[in-house]
Amino acid sequence: MKTIGIVASHATESRVTVILNEGMEKEVESESLVLVENRNGGKILAVCRSGIGVNDVLRATMYSPGVAYAKTGRQPSTAKEFFGFNLVIIGDVSRGKIEQNKHIIVPTSPVKLFEKHDDPFSYFGPHNLKIGHYKDVVNWKVPVRDEYIPYHIGVFGVTGSGKSFFCRYELIPLLREAGYDVLVFDWKGSDYAPYFDGSISMRDIEMDEEAIISFLCSKAGNFGSSKIAETMKAYLEEALVDSEFKSHPPEKAKELLQSKVASIIRDENRDKQGNITQWGRLYLRRLDKGFKRITVEDFATILGKMGPEQILEKLRQQHILVIDMSLGSKEQKLSVFLSIARYLKDLMEKKKRLNIALLIDEAPQYCPYSPRDLEEETTEMITSLCALGRTYGLSIILLSQGIAGEIGINAAVRRNLNTQFIGRIHPLDLDEATKLFAMSGVDPENLLRLPEGYFYFVGKMNPSPVPLLLSFQIKEDEKVGRSTRT
Repeated sequence: MKTIGIVASHATESRVTVILNEGMEKEVESESLVLVENRNGGKILAVCRSGIGVNDVLRATMYSPGVAYAKTGRQPSTAKEFFGFNLVIIGDVSRGKIEQNKHIIVPTSPVKLFEKHDDPFSYFGPHNLKIGHYKDVVNWKVPVRDEYIPYHIGVFGVTGSGKSFFCRYELIPLLREAGYDVLVFDWKGSDYAPYFDGSISMRDIEMDEEAIISFLCSKAGNFGSSKIAETMKAYLEEALVDSEFKSHPPEKAKELLQSKVASIIRDENRDKQGNITQWGRLYLRRLDKGFKRITVEDFATILGKMGPEQILEKLRQQHILVIDMSLGSKEQKLSVFLSIARYLKDLMEKKKRLNIALLIDEAPQYCPYSPRDLEEETTEMITSLCALGRTYGLSIILLSQGIAGEIGINAAVRRNLNTQFIGRIHPLDLDEATKLFAMSGVDPENLLRLPEGYFYFVGKMNPSPVPLLLSFQIKEDEKVGRSTRT
């Protein structure tokens, strides 16, 4: 470590300003880690944020000789010039672990910069698992509190920020090292499926009865108004008790199921003379109209043979299993997710510990800001999984381009994400980022300019009470602009 300056006046126990020694402004930069040797006792670990450069003769709010020199293109005096950084306190590390600093940090206390051959994270105490590296220093591995993995994780960043790279290179290996089997829902089928062996297609998966009903009703436009929709849903549910149609090709299966529902409608809507009632004729018209909207390809989706039990068995064997969700409509994808999610929920309600991580790509497709139709079911399901998962070892990892609002995920779901990795954000998320980083000294506008592969590490899994900037190594041929895969 090298001494870079001293603590300035008006220091508190949580925020101080360091006045840099002459020339140190060329070495110290934003996010540099430093150690303050407090003259009140204790060693204080801190991070540099919000640098300042001061020259009293160049105040832009008043005319002065320095301003006059500047106007004429000459060099003003630098005698009253100095540089500094605001330090955000991580904690007192005097006892080999991070503790809250409760002492005022005395002005003139020396401040030392960690150099590349040092290890600032040795002050964080013992942590078995690590993720990425701190900023640009490859040998500074960032420790993780793995006991908070089942408190759920959010990975946020616009397209090109490196979300899928981060998950493939760092997060999934971390989860495996922590003892979790990882089930990935790959929305596009291109971010994960090509990189892991043994992936399965969504069309191979058997939907449960509830998911089939939700899917078919959604594709059929719910068969009309709310009263009729509930009645038609009940008829469809009764018809599905006989699953014989599943043994036929999609076209024949569609014909058989429609015929079965029509038969139930006729049987239950006859008058005393045995003629079909007016309501019965209305239900049959709605059935015909609804089934015309359901394609043969849609029916192929509900004829999968691999049940949730088999998927879980395959996951236990492989430890990482990717479901390629690319071969279907949004309703089909959400229905497949619901089938698996319900099974996991049932296991947890039976008090089974899972040690499973669900990595959900394109999370706003499942739990958007304002959910509708099937989205309401998936949003509610994810919220339920989060609540149970904390107790029974199910970690939910949501990937999203946006944090909040119309480009983000549902607020009820977001409140369950106790760890967040935040990369380059969309300008629409600036207000949300301002709230998230209000007390940490991070300028939210910097999040608009983060390079690919840089993420702020925030929340329970971070041993530091303030966000840390981490990165990781991306292969050159996979970086955005150099590959068709992002």
